[in-house]
Amino acid sequence: MYRRAVISLGMAVAVSLTASAGVKGLEIYDTGNVLVGANFNDGPGSSDMTLIMRLQSSAGIYADEGDAVTYIVDEQPASGWTKVNYDDSGWETGNSGVGFADGDDNVDVGSGKLFIVTRYVVNIPGAGTITNLELLADYDDQMAAWLNGELIVASAGVADMVTAGSEPAWDITSGGAPNHGSSEMAAGSPNEARWSDGGIETTNITFSYGGAVAVEARGKLTTAWAALKTR
Repeated sequence: MYRRAVISLGMAVAVSLTASAGVKGLEIYDTGNVLVGANFNDGPGSSDMTLIMRLQSSAGIYADEGDAVTYIVDEQPASGWTKVNYDDSGWETGNSGVGFADGDDNVDVGSGKLFIVTRYVVNIPGAGTITNLELLADYDDQMAAWLNGELIVASAGVADMVTAGSEPAWDITSGGAPNHGSSEMAAGSPNEARWSDGGIETTNITFSYGGAVAVEARGKLTTAWAALKTR
């Protein structure tokens, strides 16, 4: 059974994330899922930038701040970068979140950046039995996320430029985009207080169970897979 994707936000927070409607192609697995986050700045002169994500269900937390990631900054990744079976061996490695300024990033890439992509290998033990799945996001200025190659969310400021079935150009916000502030809470592994902030935005994800193992991710991030299996 598929579950309808909805947006759940704090009462005082304006809706600024757009769920990918009816992601009926999305399958999740017990091991080897890949979560990809793209962070778009509101312009090359912006003073700060961040994207910190948590993937969770009522049964557990599967990806979080402080987890091992690969990332690429201010260049167009080779085609397929939202997919599971993608070679990210040429990317940098670190721990999420990745950004700059405000002290809220575990990796600071330096000022003046426009585009950052992070890739996580994610295990979801008991994926065939969970009944809900949600993505929490703390971001500045715009973002989009994919799970196992399927677009699950795009923030309002880039929703008309990020569409299901395609991969956006790295410089889509070079001409400007709406400003959106993050919580600016201090970086952690994770900083648990972050996820109680009223500005955190949550996307409930439509999914079905695909089996025990996804197609194994290629590249550097596979070296962190064994550690993630215990999450």
